[in-house]
Amino acid sequence: MKFGREATVNAIMKVVERKRKKNVRVAVTGLLRRPACNEEYERLRKEVNKDLHEKVLAMKAESIRKLEVGSSFLDTDDLIQAGCFLDDGVHLSQEGETKLSQRFICWIRATHLLMEGRMD
Repeated sequence: MKFGREATVNAIMKVVERKRKKNVRVAVTGLLRRPACNEEYERLRKEVNKDLHEKVLAMKAESIRKLEVGSSFLDTDDLIQAGCFLDDGVHLSQEGETKLSQRFICWIRATHLLMEGRMD
């Protein structure tokens, strides 16, 4: 099954919204770069990530106004490079998983500190 730009963004944002309603902090990484893919995938990936980033920022601004649990967009373009994938070009290698996990840990710590500040 092939999804277009709008369908992909809408599907991801539905998941984010369902989690937010359950008071769960959400980190959206967008679509990861895949070295084995063609130029069309890369173009679509960038467009989808741009749309996701804009929607998550709007959602975050609303959450801040309401002092609710928010969502964040974690840009991984500078982090996940070709050497971070297995030979299939789709799945992350140990190095890729480690880098992505470290980015998530930083996000979790930062949002935890932010939430603690709101509790005081």
